Amino acid sequence: MRHICIIGGTGMLAEVTKWYAENDCIVSVVARNEEKLNRMKFSCSKPDNIKEILVDYCDSNTLQKLLKNNIHKYGRYTELVIWLHEDGLASLETIYRLLDDQSSIWHIIGSQRDAQQFRTQYQPSTKIGYHLIQLGFQRENNRKRWLTNTEIANGVIQSIQSGRSYNLIGELST
Repeated sequence: MRHICIIGGTGMLAEVTKWYAENDCIVSVVARNEEKLNRMKFSCSKPDNIKEILVDYCDSNTLQKLLKNNIHKYGRYTELVIWLHEDGLASLETIYRLLDDQSSIWHIIGSQRDAQQFRTQYQPSTKIGYHLIQLGFQRENNRKRWLTNTEIANGVIQSIQSGRSYNLIGELST
């Protein structure tokens, strides 16, 4: 059984978490809010496949300890889906050290990021499969609007299924 770790899997990625769980994966979710985590978990048809890791991902030491315990209990991570705010990017090295060369990372970034610069700065130096998913915007009635959580989740799932190293959900300003 594949073991997936999702950081940020209770908000805009909640449907991605449930998609993995409902496809018979063990899904370990790093979350800061237990109430949101439980709400997401129990709206899933296979809640037993979702494992909680309650921690602030900015606390690298505690994060590392809890991830190691999780790996010991459920096996290595085959995939990692990451949505981190700016304040959590310092934890990436801690997370990367726990992966092996057969793992894949799906890293979600915002529309204001320069994808190439971000990849250069944050791609692990190992042979881990690294994929960027960039969030853009939608045009509606000649206006730009943010993507909905459903559009984001569907786009992330399609990106994962595609296997491409870079995916854009929506469009970017030129």
